[in-house]
Amino acid sequence: MISKIKISTAVEDGKTRLKDSFYNAPYKVVHYGSSPNAEHLELIIMSSSPGILDEDRLEIGIDVREGSRFKLFTQSFNKLHPMKSGASQELTLNLGKDVVFQYIPHPVIPFERSVFENRSTLNVHADSTLIWGDVVSSGRVHSGESFEFTSYRNITRVFFDDKLEVFDNQLIIPSQQPVKSLLFYEGYTHQATLLYVSHKASELKLELDEILTGRYSEIDFGFSHCSDHGVVIRALGNDGELMYDWLVTMGQLCWEFTLYNNPENGGPLSLDNQEIHSTHQLNE
Repeated sequence: MISKIKISTAVEDGKTRLKDSFYNAPYKVVHYGSSPNAEHLELIIMSSSPGILDEDRLEIGIDVREGSRFKLFTQSFNKLHPMKSGASQELTLNLGKDVVFQYIPHPVIPFERSVFENRSTLNVHADSTLIWGDVVSSGRVHSGESFEFTSYRNITRVFFDDKLEVFDNQLIIPSQQPVKSLLFYEGYTHQATLLYVSHKASELKLELDEILTGRYSEIDFGFSHCSDHGVVIRALGNDGELMYDWLVTMGQLCWEFTLYNNPENGGPLSLDNQEIHSTHQLNE
């Protein structure tokens, strides 16, 4: 099945609104979370399908116009069912001037014999900010199925000011790679990634140097500059829900940093007292 989702936003009366949308079965895009009076827009992608099936193809196009503040959510974990030929997703994102956009979907669960390729092309204006995440599990871990999928490929290209800023090409073939070893999953079952691409990337990196100094009992992570205008956070863990919650919390920190770290709002934002330390109780 070939499915398509198209979303565009615009700012009206100082508030981000859904301008146009198109979707077909089994997907639906609806308003989520934020109130009608909020300055930012929140939408959720819902699906009536049990997951991604063989030969499914999803095409997503998102146009976030000048001045928009937009968070996009997903409904549930993305399950990749057993396949023969494989399935794919292709996403194209365009961020206009002075946009803040966040997309952190639920974890991907590749079932035994699943074959999947995900390609994302993300075009970011020089004055805008992209907060982009993903979590990939090793399979249906609680059913005793781990690293039994055929292949999983995730290609992410980020263009900042029309120049290639980040190129992340991840290919996992468990039958041919030491997936449980160093530089892969290192004995864990879930891998999470958060990309922050913005003209404020260097400032965010300095803040992360100050706040992400402790250890966490259930997550191992690291972060660094991945480009002149990009910061990447990679994390490993054994609980998909926990990893997703942690990534969303980190995304919210990035969101608040972007919106409030400017002279008009009283200078730099201190992140020391954010909920990352209290809500999840991960510190040792």
